[in-house]
Amino acid sequence: MNPILTREDGRIAMAWIAVAGLLVVAVIGWLSLRRPAPQGKETVSAASDGIVQLTDAAMLEAGLEVQAARTITQRDTIEAPGVLALDERRTARIGSPVEGKVLEVFVEIGDRARAGTELAHMISPAVHEAWAAYRKAVAERPRAQTDLKLAVEHVERVKRLFADKAVSEHEVQRADASRVAAEEAVNILATELRRAEEALQHLGITNSEDPSGESGEQIPVKSPLNGVVLEKFITEGGAVTPGTPLFLVSDLSSLWALAEIDETALPHVQAGRPVEVRVAAYPTERFAGTIAWVADTVNPKTRRVTVRCALPNATGKLKPEMYATVLLGEGEPHPIVVVPSAAVQDVDGRAIVFVETAKGRFARRELTVGPERDGQVEVRAGLEAGERVVVKGAFLIKSELLKSRTAEI
Repeated sequence: MNPILTREDGRIAMAWIAVAGLLVVAVIGWLSLRRPAPQGKETVSAASDGIVQLTDAAMLEAGLEVQAARTITQRDTIEAPGVLALDERRTARIGSPVEGKVLEVFVEIGDRARAGTELAHMISPAVHEAWAAYRKAVAERPRAQTDLKLAVEHVERVKRLFADKAVSEHEVQRADASRVAAEEAVNILATELRRAEEALQHLGITNSEDPSGESGEQIPVKSPLNGVVLEKFITEGGAVTPGTPLFLVSDLSSLWALAEIDETALPHVQAGRPVEVRVAAYPTERFAGTIAWVADTVNPKTRRVTVRCALPNATGKLKPEMYATVLLGEGEPHPIVVVPSAAVQDVDGRAIVFVETAKGRFARRELTVGPERDGQVEVRAGLEAGERVVVKGAFLIKSELLKSRTAEI
């Protein structure tokens, strides 16, 4: 083997390797020039310290808006837990007036009844006793009236005879005593008749001019007001005693909101002042009412005072026994820091905002918040007035933050 040729061949091979390397570098450079330029949608996020960095293009595309937290002056509204209840002034708890048995029931729970509507029919021995007393008084009344007429005529006749000296004064006195007795008998029967009529009326039977009583043997149970049948405690054939509950009827166009307030709030709560009520079923609505009564005593168990509010319910949206939040009374005006409600995000059950610390740089900030009013959320801790927070597009930053945290896991 020729050693010179071998060295020459080696140099040639090395040259080809160098050329190939240059070609690879040239191809890589050409490919890098061909790669599309960034479109400005990428973000750089650091979940470890709650910082999100956005490019100008990304902020523009997301429509990010930033506003400064501001200070406003407001009066604190007292919020008290409460429950909706029936308006007792518009509620009837109908009970049995006598001992008896239920014959018929004409309504079911949920039916609407007008004042005077018959809800059920009953029978009772008390009806027969009342009719017997009535019939007896009616039957004896003509005889008593006749006896009185005869007694009056006898007195007049005896007086004429006495004037003619045909009878003694004693006969006149006896005749007059008989007349007085006859008048008393008529008055007693009239009293017994009225008492029998009143007994029938108490049972709801008003056709007292029927001496036979054939058209009034059943006791009608009537609704005393316009309302809804909320409870029915009886069934046909059931026995009842005096005071047995029969029906619960209530006019639901007005309810009560019963709230419990701390005794320190009493100076700000007075009868006649307006209130607002919120319920979970309609979170965006507020129902207007009026304080009707403030309790005169403090509940010894809760150390709170009951406030009763009258609450119109013409729409029927509100239901008895709903839990409610009652807004009533106002304290002294004081400044508070607020941010738009759209700026507040929920992360892991905590309220946060994103504060702009530099251009395109946003830091997560955890807040302690108060109530929301008119689209503004009260900030009680975690943010100072003047600090700039994201009010539009905060969800994008939240997504980037959560995405970065997931990537780290």
